Amino acid sequence: MSSKDTPPEGVSERFLHYMQNPLNIGKMPDPGGKARMTGQCGDSIGVHVSIENEVLEKIWVQPDGCAYTLVCAEAMSRLAQGLTVEKALELEPEDIAKEVGGLPEDHLHCARLALNSLGEAVADCYAELRAKGQK
Repeated sequence: MSSKDTPPEGVSERFLHYMQNPLNIGKMPDPGGKARMTGQCGDSIGVHVSIENEVLEKIWVQPDGCAYTLVCAEAMSRLAQGLTVEKALELEPEDIAKEVGGLPEDHLHCARLALNSLGEAVADCYAELRAKGQK
């Protein structure tokens, strides 16, 4: 764990669990859609998605930044995976904050970055399907 991955002081046990036990970090082979966005702080999150029958079957993330960015990306992937695309795109930054046991107001933008990256990856997936004449 690098120094920038050191847990911030005062975070919840749930936050630490997400930080220390990521399940969906990496590069998905042959994703249906992908996106990488950079937030206001300079951190970025890559998202790879696989959608089957309007359900987000798999979501893999590639966070690059602080512990909050890593945790928000991981939490987003776990919350959205298995949901319909419609339900996943209704997730709010507060849903991620609640899932990880709270976020400081000045790091809520990390949750927004995760959700915006997801939205762009979903849009990319549908653009790919349209290009192939499947949607």
